[in-house]
Amino acid sequence: FNVYSMKILVYDLHASESGALAILDDFYSQVLNCPDKNIEWIFVVSTPNYDSYENVRVLRYEWTKKSWFHRLYFECFVEKRIIEHFKPDVIFSLQNKGTKYDTIKQYVYLHFAFGLTDYNFTLRTDGLKLWIYQYLFKYTIFSSLRNVSKVIVQTQWMKDALISKANIISDNILVVTPDIRNNNIIKCVDNHSNKTTFFYPATAFEYKNHLVLLKACRLLMQYGFDNYEVIFTITPNANRCAKKLYKYCKKYSLLSKVRFVGNMKREVVFEMYSKSVLVFPSFVESFGMPLLEARMSNSVILASDQNFSREILKDYNNAYFFDASNAAILYEYMKDIISCKIINTKDSTDLPINCLSLVDCLLQDIYS
Repeated sequence: FNVYSMKILVYDLHASESGALAILDDFYSQVLNCPDKNIEWIFVVSTPNYDSYENVRVLRYEWTKKSWFHRLYFECFVEKRIIEHFKPDVIFSLQNKGTKYDTIKQYVYLHFAFGLTDYNFTLRTDGLKLWIYQYLFKYTIFSSLRNVSKVIVQTQWMKDALISKANIISDNILVVTPDIRNNNIIKCVDNHSNKTTFFYPATAFEYKNHLVLLKACRLLMQYGFDNYEVIFTITPNANRCAKKLYKYCKKYSLLSKVRFVGNMKREVVFEMYSKSVLVFPSFVESFGMPLLEARMSNSVILASDQNFSREILKDYNNAYFFDASNAAILYEYMKDIISCKIINTKDSTDLPINCLSLVDCLLQDIYS
């Protein structure tokens, strides 16, 4: 039998789609590629269908996604049995908050920006879930973070916000830029067709701000620009927000220009960066992974003028920022790109110096 030097329990029942799932997918891949096979990893997940290996065990609890009640039941009863059974040396939570077991060394990967942003969610536009996250659930998260060993965040702005809004000690916060060096990034080639495709890979939520892009499209149509297309990675019936966007396109005759293609595989998304302009008008992000991925592709990027986008795109010459509430400014940029007045320049696509895989970050701090 194997005798492992350490047991690490990886806790992420939340991740089932979009950015949260991409983070968990990457971490799972990093664990499989970790050269230290003397560590036993126990993954506690909901829907992701990962394989187990000699030193990697995967426990799936798909039923926790049925409702908040099922999730609460798990946290009150099942979580305790799992931890007492496996007796991990370290708990690593990727779902923004720690567990109740503060006698065990815990790390939390925080990608929850709703409680840290100055953007205000409303019940009417954003729905009950996001409103609860920002105004109620954040206090549970902040309280749990004050009782863990370290909090890992993706950006300096999140660290600053944690210090000021959650009273987390600076030394207990690690800033680690997501490591995408091993992703299959394809370099952008500057040609005319790439200037007429505008790509926005994001789920359908009000704060993602798809609407400002549609308003800019109306202006393009008004002034005679019709040689372009916009690609959304959502379906028309995904949720209430998606239905609203589709209805808007139908009302203003934009369906010939705006494609609702649904979820894309990550390799297809990487390919899209190389042959399109990334538009990223989101109001709120903990990081904004497409910004970094498109930067690595050397793509032209139109981004909302927010602290997260300024940090990720610092010193990048192919980035153009606009007021996320102002469709007219976005229209001007899109018009200039279509008209070839904005060109793709050769730029440095080096990752920030503090780029580190989550596994390396975790193990370095544990062993330090």
